[in-house]
Amino acid sequence: MTEPTEAEIEDRLDPRELPRLAEFLAAYLHEDLVPVHGTAQRAAFEFARDTDFEELVELAAEWQALRLAAVRLPLGRLNRLLRERFRCGWHVASSAEVEAVAHELERALAE
Repeated sequence: MTEPTEAEIEDRLDPRELPRLAEFLAAYLHEDLVPVHGTAQRAAFEFARDTDFEELVELAAEWQALRLAAVRLPLGRLNRLLRERFRCGWHVASSAEVEAVAHELERALAE
């Protein structure tokens, strides 16, 4: 199996195809992220605390598309996609931020 192209990765970042991700970005990773949650990882912790297991499983699965994009796309392009497609106020500073959220979701699923 071949690696997805950058265009395919971009196409996958569609709020209609990733509704749980879109909901999480709007509700937790908005322009008030820092004063409300502090970090994206902390926002994921709070989401896990606030939601049911099924929604947590869905977000963890959909987060994988963002995780891949954070590694394979330039961050400027990723942030533009988040802003334009998801109306997201979060500015990803590094792929490590996206990875930290993934780890928090995985930790919550293991509990």
